[in-house]
Amino acid sequence: MTMQDKSTNQVLIEVKDLCKSFGEHDVLKGINTTISRGDVIAIIGPSGCGKSTFLRSLNLLETPTSGVIKFEGTDITDKSVDINKMREKIGMVFQQFNLFPNMTIKQNIMLAPVKLGKMTKDEASAKADELLSRIGLSEKADLYSPQLSGGQKQRIAIIRALAMNPDVMLFDEPTSALDPEMVGEVLALMKDLAESGMTMVIVTHEMGFAREVANRVMFINDGIIQEENNPKELFGNPQNQRLKDFLSKVL
Repeated sequence: MTMQDKSTNQVLIEVKDLCKSFGEHDVLKGINTTISRGDVIAIIGPSGCGKSTFLRSLNLLETPTSGVIKFEGTDITDKSVDINKMREKIGMVFQQFNLFPNMTIKQNIMLAPVKLGKMTKDEASAKADELLSRIGLSEKADLYSPQLSGGQKQRIAIIRALAMNPDVMLFDEPTSALDPEMVGEVLALMKDLAESGMTMVIVTHEMGFAREVANRVMFINDGIIQEENNPKELFGNPQNQRLKDFLSKVL
C-alpha cells in the first residue's frame, strides 16, 4: 500500500507546517502530513523528539505555535472553532488510564455520551454492555477501576473513548505504563480496531506492532518527520541515517 493510494476526498486530518515551541525550545519544527480515513499510522522515534507533542496537537491538547491542522476540513487552530465539539469526534487514549475511581467501570463508559447529549442513559448503557462484551470484560461492569489490572484498565479506557463513536483514535504510548505480560491484551484490542477500519494514530515503542498493524510509519526526530513510509520499506530499507541508528537499537 503506498502513501498516495487513498483518494484525496477521504482525507480526515491535514497538517501544514505545524510548529510548537516551549519558550526558547522548538519541539516541532514544521510537520506536514495527511491522515486518511482507515489509516493506521504508527509514530516512532527517540524520547523527547516531539512525537507526543505532535499527537496532542491533533486535538489541541497542545496549542500549536504556528501552522494549520484541518480536521474534516475545519481548521481547528482557528480561535472561532468550538474545539470541544471537535474533540467529540477524536478519541484519545493516554499512557495513564484516567478512569474515575469513584465510578463503576460501566459508569465510566457511559459518562461522556450521556453528559454530552450523544445518547440517552438507556442507549449508553446498551453501548457500554456491547463494548464490554467485545473485550470480554462484561463481568467487570460493576467493579471500580482499582479492582482491575493495568491491562484491563487500559482496555476499558480504549472502549470508553470508543463509546463516543469517534472518527479517529489517538493513542499516546498506550502500553508504556503496563507490565510486560499485560501489553499483549491491549495491542490485541488495538489490532482488532485497526482491522475493523478505525482510523488510528499511535505513538508507540512497540516496533512489532507498528510493523504488523500500521499501514504507515512515521519517524519523528528533532521536531520533524525525517522519514515516512509503509512498514515493510521503513523497517526493511530505511533511508535516513538517524532512523537506521534508531532501528539498530530498538529492533
